[in-house]
Amino acid sequence: MQKISNTRLRFGALLFIVSVVCVTGVRAQTSRDVDHNYSDSDAAAASRTRTARNKNSAQHPLGDTPTDILRAARTIYISPNRHINSDYLEYKLDKLPEFAQWQLSIVKNRERADLVLEIEKTALNFIFSIVEPESSIVVAKGKTVAINGRVAAEDISHVIVKRMRALRALPAN
Repeated sequence: MQKISNTRLRFGALLFIVSVVCVTGVRAQTSRDVDHNYSDSDAAAASRTRTARNKNSAQHPLGDTPTDILRAARTIYISPNRHINSDYLEYKLDKLPEFAQWQLSIVKNRERADLVLEIEKTALNFIFSIVEPESSIVVAKGKTVAINGRVAAEDISHVIVKRMRALRALPAN
């Protein structure tokens, strides 16, 4: 009987110590020290960012906002990845009538592209983003759920055109 209660006592003490250590660790990770402000949102950081932007570039030819860039773009590069065959995605995009009506072209050289389409995959989620390469502005992003790369390519092409349709008018014939 004495042996059982000693074991329970030791187990209880160990459990208490572990819980105290865990709580102190959480408090240490979540506490904020008033003397150390590491935020990038302070005035000095904002000033540095604005100055760097003004020095580096004049107005970008495609525009400064994601909407302007998406409207003005004429070429798209599909970044190769292991999840979707880029040739198949090119085929699916080129097959859509809006793509031709907007006079968009797919290029094989990243340096010649107005926009770059990048695709990542987590589980069954295919997450894409369309980026303006010179300024690194993300002009559109989205997600589709698909069982494989072929299905995802078709879904992504439709989502891209749907997003662009909201911003770009079809030319009058």
